[in-house]
Amino acid sequence: MKTKLALLLGMVLMATLMLTACGGGTTVTTAVVKSVVMAKGVDANFLPVDPTTTFLPTDTIFVSTGFTGSPSQSVVNGKFYYGDQFISEATLDITKAVTGDLVSYNGDTYTAFNLIPSDPWPVAATYRFELYIDGVKVGEYPFAVVQ
Repeated sequence: MKTKLALLLGMVLMATLMLTACGGGTTVTTAVVKSVVMAKGVDANFLPVDPTTTFLPTDTIFVSTGFTGSPSQSVVNGKFYYGDQFISEATLDITKAVTGDLVSYNGDTYTAFNLIPSDPWPVAATYRFELYIDGVKVGEYPFAVVQ
């Protein structure tokens, strides 16, 4: 009887460990990038709508960013550039995020950055978005503005 109980407890422990390892909604300490997608818009879950890397001079430029699991701490920063000229940036401290800054979807976490033109963007192929986590650059994503 003790052997069967030990075997059953062992199986339950193994199943729990497997579910935790594979789990949706796992909590991780530091943000780990799952996806970065340029788009013409984002939906309510910050997922990209009409993904593209080519925009018109009057378009708002959206960047959907996805992170594996649910990071419990990290500072995420997005910066937009035109050539070497800095345009704009936004920073999100995940530990201080308010409702609506981050969305959990299918076990992962999403947010978005956007760049709204005050005047039409100059037509050029030298734009980029840079993503930083805790001050470390994790990626650079080029995009173009065309007529």
